[in-house]
Amino acid sequence: MKHLKNITSRFAAFTLIELLVVISIIAILASLALPAVTGALAKGQITQTTSNYRQLYVLTQSASLDSQTAGGAGAFPGDVSNSVSGWSNALVPNYCSATTFGNLGSVKGQATNTTTWYVKSSDDPATIFLSTAGISGTSSNLTFAATGPYGAKGGALVTIGGSAISLTGTNSPQLTNGSIVASTNGSAVF
Repeated sequence: MKHLKNITSRFAAFTLIELLVVISIIAILASLALPAVTGALAKGQITQTTSNYRQLYVLTQSASLDSQTAGGAGAFPGDVSNSVSGWSNALVPNYCSATTFGNLGSVKGQATNTTTWYVKSSDDPATIFLSTAGISGTSSNLTFAATGPYGAKGGALVTIGGSAISLTGTNSPQLTNGSIVASTNGSAVF
C-alpha cells in the first residue's frame, strides 16, 4: 500500500497556476491567429463572388450572342431597356433558373450587394459589367466604400471582355496599376 501511495504522489496533477499559464498561452496564440483566419475567410468569399460574377457573365454572353445571331440587340443590361429586370428576363428561364440567377447575383446573401452597370455588348471590353457594391473610382484610383459587403477588405468585378478580378486588401496590384473612369452611360471603365 505504501508503495502505491509513492507512485501516485510522484504523478500529481497540475497546480492551478500551471493550468492558468497554459490557458493564457492558448488564449494569446488564438488572439494572434484570429486576424489571419478572418482575412483568409474574406479572401475566400471574394473569390467565390468573383466566380459567381464570371458565371453570370458567361450566361449573359451566351444570351447576347444568341440574340445577335437572331437579329436582336444583345442581352447586356444596356441592350435590354437599361434595367436589371430586362437583363434578368433575357436570362431567366432560357439560360438559368430564377433561383440560380438570384444565387449568383447575391453577395453575402443579399442581391443589393451587387452593382450591375448598364453596359452594352458594343462597349469597350474593359468596361465593368458587374461589381460588388461599394466599388467606385475616379480617373486615378479604385476605391472600396466601408459600406460595401467586404468593406475596405476588397471586392470583385467582371468586365464585358470577361476579365474576372478579385481585389483584396488596400495594397492590391490592381489598385495601384489600374484606374476606372466613369462614362456617360452609367458604367465604369477599368
